[in-house]
Amino acid sequence: MKSVLVTGAGGFIGLNVVKEYLSSGWFVYALVHKNIPQELTELDNVKIIQGDVTSEEFMLNLGLKVDIVAHVAGLAKDIGAYETYRKINFEPIKYLSKIPKTKFVYVSTSDVYGIKDFNNADENTPLCEFPNNPYPHFKIMSENWLRENCEKYVIIRPAAVWGEGDKTLENRVVEFLRTSPFIVHFGKWKGQNRWPLANVKNVAKTIVGVSEFDDFDNQAITIIDSEKTTIDGYYRQVAQKYFPDKKFKTITLPFWVGKMLGFISTTVSNLLKLRDPLFDPTFYAVHHVSSNLDFSSKKMERVIEKHTNRELV
Repeated sequence: MKSVLVTGAGGFIGLNVVKEYLSSGWFVYALVHKNIPQELTELDNVKIIQGDVTSEEFMLNLGLKVDIVAHVAGLAKDIGAYETYRKINFEPIKYLSKIPKTKFVYVSTSDVYGIKDFNNADENTPLCEFPNNPYPHFKIMSENWLRENCEKYVIIRPAAVWGEGDKTLENRVVEFLRTSPFIVHFGKWKGQNRWPLANVKNVAKTIVGVSEFDDFDNQAITIIDSEKTTIDGYYRQVAQKYFPDKKFKTITLPFWVGKMLGFISTTVSNLLKLRDPLFDPTFYAVHHVSSNLDFSSKKMERVIEKHTNRELV
């Protein structure tokens, strides 16, 4: 039985990754920081390790030897200090790389390409040179570190992860729609730009797929659903699910209005050191929802087909 260390195993993505490894016959060491999901404790062939991935002493004293290290843990926010992101999203790969293994699977983000209009971009698209948010900044830094220091790795770049059990992406839209009579868009696309959804099951299948086969070693893979969804379409799906009796009209505001609102939200949130934004959109989020983030899913499809021979989610 092959073994894997999954960091962030108590989170939305991490728990799905653990279950996908188990369904493929792996033994899983599940690293959880604080909250251990009940579902995780009920799974067979799992050893739960509670600890802090940012602690060099803790990580170097785990005493593990595994086939794969799947580094899922990380901080994904619109706001926050650079020092915090460096501690959580960069430093741990140095400690994890020292664990005896055959391959390092690293979960990055499609944000490393930058937030601007794309048309069927793929993994050969150059990474953003000057990201204006610490989240992609340290993901790019981590990717570069792996290329220079790790003999065998695969980089996974999920877009906006969603699916059953999501308490982040969907909840954020729900909270906005709860108080707004409108679905609000900014700029030229008027809500018809692609919203880059990545079903969490496709993320998990890709991670396990590249663990099983060497075809994609030392490469990057973008995770995005084959079906294209507009940002307006996504908002309306969420609205229909949670507010079926509420009729939402669409309004489009100039992009500069969104940038101004985003600047205020981001600046105040960071000054107050808030965990979550004061209100939406943040400066980073307004660029996200107003850009055509259209990426190719072909490489992901090849991995999943090889792994499962089943239809994509």
